[in-house]
Amino acid sequence: MNPTEIFSQHVYKKHFLEFNTNYLNQLQASIELIRRGDINGRSISNSEFGWQSDSLPQDGPFQFLTEQITKQAFEFCKNLKNFNFSKVEMEIMWANINYEGDINWPHNHSGDIAGVFYVDVHENCGDLWLHSFAYNQQHKLSTYLNEKNSLSITPKNNLLVLFDSDCYHSVSKNNSKKPRISISFNISIHD
Repeated sequence: MNPTEIFSQHVYKKHFLEFNTNYLNQLQASIELIRRGDINGRSISNSEFGWQSDSLPQDGPFQFLTEQITKQAFEFCKNLKNFNFSKVEMEIMWANINYEGDINWPHNHSGDIAGVFYVDVHENCGDLWLHSFAYNQQHKLSTYLNEKNSLSITPKNNLLVLFDSDCYHSVSKNNSKKPRISISFNISIHD
């Protein structure tokens, strides 16, 4: 008798946005200006590690990024079989800078779709891990299924990753000497 896994829980999509180097540099410079104005940032999933901004504006240099992320989120929903919706809307975006040795603890987001866009990343700067914590870690089969179904995504510049916001995720340690700069966000889906 062969076991059959049931109850698929999470979905994700990877897509490269084809922004030129000048635009990525503009995003990076804008994030650095925000960081200089709020040197401590906020502490959420990066508690005791790295820097995280408050909400980024969705206009100015971030407007085109917001439009492209929202467009991809719409396509993400459109390609879910028998999924009914009318539109998607950006709720909030924030910047993350993980320096050498920094991580992000396992967490999930509000909204319907969560995601990350990589602005400036380097080799060994910390992979994104998508987990399912619906399994009971006290049971051997649950632990096996959780480990088997976790997914590691290596960051690349211009890479956009979308996933359902209930999916727990984390970022492994930045083992490079360079900062890992990304923008995270929450998107809502409307009927």
